[in-house]
Amino acid sequence: MSLKIQMTKFLAGFGNAEKKMEAELLAPKRGGSVIDRDHYNKKIRVKEWSVDGFGGVTINGSYTSQKHLLMLPGGAYSLEPSSRYLELSEYFALSHQMKVTIPFCPMSPEYTALEVHQYLLHVYSRLIKEYREDQFFFWGDFSGGGLALSFLQELRDNNNLPLPVKTAVISPWLDITLDNPLIKIAKKADVLLPVETLKQTGIRYRGSLASDHPFVSPIYGDWDNLGKILMFSGTEDIMTPDCDLLAEKAGSFKGTELIYKKGAGMLHNWILIPCRETEATLDLIASYYLDEGEI
Repeated sequence: MSLKIQMTKFLAGFGNAEKKMEAELLAPKRGGSVIDRDHYNKKIRVKEWSVDGFGGVTINGSYTSQKHLLMLPGGAYSLEPSSRYLELSEYFALSHQMKVTIPFCPMSPEYTALEVHQYLLHVYSRLIKEYREDQFFFWGDFSGGGLALSFLQELRDNNNLPLPVKTAVISPWLDITLDNPLIKIAKKADVLLPVETLKQTGIRYRGSLASDHPFVSPIYGDWDNLGKILMFSGTEDIMTPDCDLLAEKAGSFKGTELIYKKGAGMLHNWILIPCRETEATLDLIASYYLDEGEI
């Protein structure tokens, strides 16, 4: 484990990171997004757009393939994407010649899962029409991972739109209730996520939907015929018990290939921390997308 990860754990515990996130979720800030033309590397070409009154960006470098990544940032369905997603999207655009689209999904508590899914369906429909020659890939971390897996199931049931070639998710939120009894054990090691506040956040996000509806709890949906999925979680993450549960079910899936990687000693959504473990994870995801070696 790198010194950066060890220091992050120490500082998160010492600095009450869990309390800070709790405060952010109780009063999420709006209008502070840095995912825009002005903040990207000058080597990046940025197209800003709007669908249903909500924005988004599509970026690419000077040399671009027909591989197109739909990136769904995490944030408990409530927090605007941080500047880290600039760096992550630049990595795929500059290092691997992919187009990258980041939609600015409606946020909870102002909006609920039904409105988020409607927006995302409209965004994806527009992308498919605009970039007819592109192969699409999905990315999601934390709540974005849950949304990616929910959206996969929705697309599978929608005969008008193609599924992505592959999907990669990191620390996905699979069950909106967080009621898995093993989460209490996992919480002893997780210094980042406030369980009870997340449960309340989940109630607001699901709105009128039942807690086991696949739009908000994809673990309860139909997992057949979803294609190839690469999933990561860490041993010090409250999302991991549900990831473990999903992995146990994977042997019965038809038409779905789930590859599960669990990082020993890794904390929730470590992909947001610039460190050697993150670099290795990003390289692994890129290799997975681009068929460059075994996973």
